[in-house]
Amino acid sequence: MHPRADTAPFSLRYDPHLVEEAIFLVVKDRPQERIFHRGRDQLYHIADAEARDRAFQEYHSSWFTRLGLHLPLEQALAEQPTILQAVHTCVVGYAPTQKDEGAELFVSPPAAGLNERERRAVGVLLRPVSFLDPDTLLGLLRHELLHIADMLDPDFGYEPVFPQPQGGPAAEHLLRDRYRMLWDTTINGRMVRRGWASPAIRERCLRDFTHVFPLLGAGALAAFARFFDTGPHTHAELLAAARELGGNPRKPGQSGRCPLCRFPTYVFEPHPEDLPTPVIARIAQDFPAWRPAHGLCVQCADLYRAQPFAAAAVRMLPRG
Repeated sequence: MHPRADTAPFSLRYDPHLVEEAIFLVVKDRPQERIFHRGRDQLYHIADAEARDRAFQEYHSSWFTRLGLHLPLEQALAEQPTILQAVHTCVVGYAPTQKDEGAELFVSPPAAGLNERERRAVGVLLRPVSFLDPDTLLGLLRHELLHIADMLDPDFGYEPVFPQPQGGPAAEHLLRDRYRMLWDTTINGRMVRRGWASPAIRERCLRDFTHVFPLLGAGALAAFARFFDTGPHTHAELLAAARELGGNPRKPGQSGRCPLCRFPTYVFEPHPEDLPTPVIARIAQDFPAWRPAHGLCVQCADLYRAQPFAAAAVRMLPRG
């Protein structure tokens, strides 16, 4: 039995709290402010609590549209037909901080009667203050939805589960940071070529790239241009490059063994010179000849970072 075709329209829903706060910010000190609050105050006279809540939501929704606050997201979605065709619902929620803003693709487990499109949803988190600058908000949404479109593109071949690298959680975190930087670089390049972003962002993107891949040295520009200026790229290509371009975080002349534990390693602490002063002091106490320039593996770095916590835990143990 073939799954039924999904002819349901694309559903776009906003968190009422986000809508309300965005309106408050946008109408503040503007001619519409008095009109908005006058109409809103009338709703308090509705006696039934549920009916009053519905009336507030409908009133806020109408003003959200009246002020054009829906336009950036609707434009960004319209530019991504892949998302509209492959995803059933987009839910826009409240982001407490700028760091929390973004978009995610959610896929529910298979269920009877649901086709693939019905199982997919996009979650977008935004701050109310972001609606004050529609152009900047549109740029953010375009960037985030390009990530989603890539994830839905069979040619990109996205895989949500990363292979586990040697070196434990620290190495995995480093690999994900590098992968994300490469992916962001391809997206920023596409946005410039489509006229969605100023060419001036190239310099900032290159600085971010060289910060994540410090060992490339003079080769950073060529590596950056490979991803910023050309395309398309695939998930497998980005993952391979994240491993290759990151290299072994070593200093010139350093062997593949950690100078502290002497075990072979492929994952060295990327910026040993940035370790907190107390951590460097604890290492030097055990290895007087060691200097940050000598490097160390991520396991040893994590061990010395954790020493104060381990000592505190021991002090809390009951005495015999």
